[in-house]
Amino acid sequence: MKSTARAVVIGGGVVGVSTLYHLAKMGWSDVVLLERKELTSGSTWHAAGLLPLFNLSYSVGKLHQYSVGLYPTLEEETGLHAGFSQVTNIRLATTKDRMDEYNYYAGVARTIGVDVNFLSPDDVKDIWPLADMDGVIGAIQHPDDGYIQPADLTQALAKGARQRGATIYRNTTVTAITQQPNGEWLISTDQGDITCEHVVSCSGNFARQTGAMVGLDIPVIPVEHQYIVTEQHPDIMARKKAGLPEMGVLRESDASYYMREEAGGLLLGPYELGAPACYVDGPSATSEYELFPDALERLEPYILAAMKRVPAFGEVGIKRVYNGAIAYTPDGSPIVGPAWGLKNFWLNEGHSFGVTAAGGAGWQLAHWIVDGEPTIDMMGVDPRRFGDYAGRGFLIEKNEEAYAKVFTVHYPDEEREAGRALRRTPCYDRMKALGAVFGSVFGWERPNWFAPEGYALSEADLDKPDV
Repeated sequence: MKSTARAVVIGGGVVGVSTLYHLAKMGWSDVVLLERKELTSGSTWHAAGLLPLFNLSYSVGKLHQYSVGLYPTLEEETGLHAGFSQVTNIRLATTKDRMDEYNYYAGVARTIGVDVNFLSPDDVKDIWPLADMDGVIGAIQHPDDGYIQPADLTQALAKGARQRGATIYRNTTVTAITQQPNGEWLISTDQGDITCEHVVSCSGNFARQTGAMVGLDIPVIPVEHQYIVTEQHPDIMARKKAGLPEMGVLRESDASYYMREEAGGLLLGPYELGAPACYVDGPSATSEYELFPDALERLEPYILAAMKRVPAFGEVGIKRVYNGAIAYTPDGSPIVGPAWGLKNFWLNEGHSFGVTAAGGAGWQLAHWIVDGEPTIDMMGVDPRRFGDYAGRGFLIEKNEEAYAKVFTVHYPDEEREAGRALRRTPCYDRMKALGAVFGSVFGWERPNWFAPEGYALSEADLDKPDV
């Protein structure tokens, strides 16, 4: 193994390999990636491979946009097909509030430069003939969206990195990370030591363990995510035989699931209430291609909703259930940028949509490392947006909440309830007595506005589809 490098990337999932690829692409050929097992052996291998462009964050939206533009070009560069299926993506709306959210998002999309089409129920039916349009009032479509094969994507990025001089060491476990008096980093592994100027942590489910080696409490804890793959359906097979286009990715936001074709059948991925945090203390040393036992009882409401919307889903058997870990942060956005309090230690962690964000996150982090600054506003994913208040218990509550709210309507100035009233000023109780309606800023409770005495919404007011 090499004894020196300019930068060392820790973690061989799609995020780590993309970071290595982009560092090499920017001219740093003396870069190394260390992977404890095989490439993609963490969360990457069981990812559903979706590429959702929809995001209300400018920072995350730009990362996703770059990825979707990059991935189709990799085959020409490397000779490896990344398995990108540009089948579009449709998000249904069954309430006025949902359509309002989509119109709000369309403004963000225009700012980023992402194409969005608005569809009528008849338009959706033309694209997704197996779907029942009952209750649908409209939809949006990303024409450039689709899905990809995560393992194939990772291998293409790895080959592109190697072609530019980067080195990848598999089956190499990092055991210690120490900063030397001259500022360089000494990384100890079970295959030898390597000294470098920059370290990039892309260790996914192992983020907290990697951070602990350098005294960082990285605010990442994974959450279990399940998806179901069915047997082949005759109607889908007939469409394939007739040469008809794939129906694309369908998201029923108001029922909290995504669905797409998969090998002649269907793939259903709900974001369910009650999905638990996992790997709270990190995976075991032997963890590789690991899945958890399925918990289909948690998915029952979403399965029923999917069967109502797409009756064909209930007409075929289940081929396999995947239940794997996805890294999460308290606000659901990744952590990309410099670590707090350390020189030349970088984080690319907490990716709940890692396949989608990998290309863009590697791109911007490489600019940040090589040029000293990113080329876009990265405030929305900056690691320093959290503080030491984000402890273990807080992370469990907030990360489970972030997962459960992936498909909820996101209103402007949204405030969430989990992990609240954690930090209070001495005048908190006085402000509360005066009708303060609090928001949370860096863990502190801060009044957003003051409600008049007696002001409230009743349970009947709240118990409506559009409230």
